[in-house]
Amino acid sequence: MPVKAFEDDDPMDLVGMVLPGEPGQIETMAACLVEEYVRMGWDEPRLFALFVNPMFLATHRIYRARGEAYVRRLIRETWRRYHPTPAEVRHA
Repeated sequence: MPVKAFEDDDPMDLVGMVLPGEPGQIETMAACLVEEYVRMGWDEPRLFALFVNPMFLATHRIYRARGEAYVRRLIRETWRRYHPTPAEVRHA
């Protein structure tokens, strides 16, 4: 618990900001986020909800920048990689 009161002009106050990224960075971030949730077992409807809800800034930014088709394709491709069908396993 802090001993003194916080000041409005505290130079150590946390401030969030968006920084410009390099080409391909948003796609890499999207792939990492989707992979993390797919590996936890999230299905497409549950995971897609993170992208369309503006409350989730990172995923919603990807959704706005790349669109619904991109996000759905990424989720489906990632899901198949970690949860192949029995037929896909037999032919591998």
